[in-house]
Amino acid sequence: MAAIGPDHPQATAQAQRLRHALADFVRRAADGSLRLVQPPPHTGLTTRGAGHMHLNAELFLQVQGYTEFRFPQGQVLLQAGEALVVPPKLLHDEWVGSAQEQPFFNIVVHADHQSLSCHSAIELPAGRPATFFLESFQGVEAARIETWLNDAAKPPPQDAHGLWPLQQRALVLTALSAVARLLDTPQAAASSELPLLARLRVAVQNRLGDTELTVAALAQELGCTADYLSNLYSRSTGEHLWQVVLRQRLVRASRLLAENDSAVKEIAWCCGFASASHFIRSFRQQFGITPKSYRAQARATVPVVEKAMP
Repeated sequence: MAAIGPDHPQATAQAQRLRHALADFVRRAADGSLRLVQPPPHTGLTTRGAGHMHLNAELFLQVQGYTEFRFPQGQVLLQAGEALVVPPKLLHDEWVGSAQEQPFFNIVVHADHQSLSCHSAIELPAGRPATFFLESFQGVEAARIETWLNDAAKPPPQDAHGLWPLQQRALVLTALSAVARLLDTPQAAASSELPLLARLRVAVQNRLGDTELTVAALAQELGCTADYLSNLYSRSTGEHLWQVVLRQRLVRASRLLAENDSAVKEIAWCCGFASASHFIRSFRQQFGITPKSYRAQARATVPVVEKAMP
């Protein structure tokens, strides 16, 4: 079953299902009955292993079935009616399945500066989640949601009065309420990008660290040919898809260089480069200096911001 967008005949039904499920999570976050599952404690950046990571937090809402999250430090099971905020830069792999005769179905919210995506996912292929219905928005509200989710992913170093669960739930409630409001705005206020390109943006963000990522692999995931996807992207944005993917990887690398002390070769791998030499060469072409020199300079300046794909 292919993913669908707002132009699909089933779009209205899927949009209503998404909003109904989201409203239920908002209600339970408000009355205190929403269980927020916590990822295992983690320190530092882990760059190698199965799965992917984002530079901003992701919010998972389990509607039906279950999701097993595999982190470098352990595993977490997310069951129907529960939510999980995956912290920024935390590598995670997702395995899904049905439970109590209910097929897997969840909602994922991700905000990246002034770009917000909210999508539902189904099990396809077996054991793996796949984007099914996606809506995206551009605007300053997305930046606020990003901040709330990032804050909800960072427990305080000390919580003598046990207030963190309440604070975290309040942050999630605030973010969910904002997402619900955006979904209820007139369609003209939503992102005008083509549904296929919106799904492409999510797919690229999820696979930036995949050293085997190709345009052909993206096209297969999206249910079209590589030529069609490349031509559509070029016509819509005026850029070549693979050049944008490379730029996204390099900008991500620049943030990681500025924000942690991982070895250059580990950051290269984390950003999808199969070799450190290719990464260093590409980085120098993009920024005019080597990764090590960039890191030295960035420690005293504001790091480059990773922006969403155009």
